[in-house]
Amino acid sequence: MKNKLLTAVLAAALLGASPAFAHGGMMETSIHDNASFAQAPAEFKVSFEKESAITNFMLMTADKKMIAVEFKPSKAPLKEFTIPLPKLDKGSYTLSWKSMSKDGHAMPGAVHFTVTG
Repeated sequence: MKNKLLTAVLAAALLGASPAFAHGGMMETSIHDNASFAQAPAEFKVSFEKESAITNFMLMTADKKMIAVEFKPSKAPLKEFTIPLPKLDKGSYTLSWKSMSKDGHAMPGAVHFTVTG
């Protein structure tokens, strides 16, 4: 009886998780959430588990002012993107983006960081 229950629980968990396996799944960013930098980073890198496209990318100050970035939406899916950042003054910032996996699922992402010097 315990084996049947365990099998049912594992099957439900796998079936419930299967859509997540189909998505691009962000693996790593060069700027971690709530990071603090003495010098402003010159670029932002993001890596995905599966090929994805970045469809939107924004940089904002703590008071929600948009900062222009050199970004054009991806034409082809890749596993890694590098986006140059403008010169940033001391302050708090939020990077946000939307990626789209090959199966068409949009996945948002964001990191907050501070430049101290």
